[in-house]
Amino acid sequence: MEKEKIADLIRKKRKEKGMTQEALAQKLFVTEKAISRWETAKGTPDISLLLPLANELGLDVSELLSGKEAPVIEVIHYEEEKRKQPKGLLRLIFGMYALSILIFLIYLRIEYDPSVASNYFLNLGLMVFSSVLIIAGNRIYADHLVEKLEDKARVKRLSEIIVFVYYVIMMFNMTGFARFGAFSGVNLIPFRSIMNTFATRQPYSIIVFALGNFVIFMPLQFFIMDLMKIDKMPLNFIVCLIVIILIEASQLIFKVGVFDVDDIILNVAGMMVFFLLAKKILPTRPAKVCHIRRC
Repeated sequence: MEKEKIADLIRKKRKEKGMTQEALAQKLFVTEKAISRWETAKGTPDISLLLPLANELGLDVSELLSGKEAPVIEVIHYEEEKRKQPKGLLRLIFGMYALSILIFLIYLRIEYDPSVASNYFLNLGLMVFSSVLIIAGNRIYADHLVEKLEDKARVKRLSEIIVFVYYVIMMFNMTGFARFGAFSGVNLIPFRSIMNTFATRQPYSIIVFALGNFVIFMPLQFFIMDLMKIDKMPLNFIVCLIVIILIEASQLIFKVGVFDVDDIILNVAGMMVFFLLAKKILPTRPAKVCHIRRC
């Protein structure tokens, strides 16, 4: 089987039908990039797409594959060829997953060792790097080994869920689990802690308290908007406020921190700034694609 012959046939029949690559992609529920890869022999259609593709191009599956051998034999050969293609990419992707897990374990080792001085920026950097590896690995998988739009959406969802789990673990550690020694207190006077922190004139304390509190819950806002689909501002604000108050209350109850109104102000303010920026910058979520045979 020659991929070049399949590529030429797809390109020729698409043009005969007067379809653009984008139009054919929409009919098959794949990306335009997938069509381009088929027509340049850089990839071949998934076996599940052979019949829909052949129908759109006015061909039989046997004609699409070559038209010379029996269809069943050709399909078997075709599937075997598809399985041989991605070995190098799969090794790279699994390597990225393994490195992500290793970095995550190093983070846990540092976080739960009382003899090691916890560094806010080191721990945050390890978690960010670990998350980036997962996102990049899944992006490579989606771009090169997945053609259907619904499968790409599943891969994207999986990335978000894994990173969400990493993030939740990190936040639990930062707000309680990895804090050693009992201490608690209450501050209900707005901006008092903020002013006291700036009065110390210690850059590390100022960055961790002021900037850290403002930025650290922004990823949670992303997950609330994207995973939980809470993208209406009034409800979003209420959910953010409740979550932060519960975190602050848990620190007081378990004597691992201070219930501080300034923390609540900075946390919620950062989350709402992210909400407003996301609404302006991020594209509007498209309506769910509905396959004709499933609706």
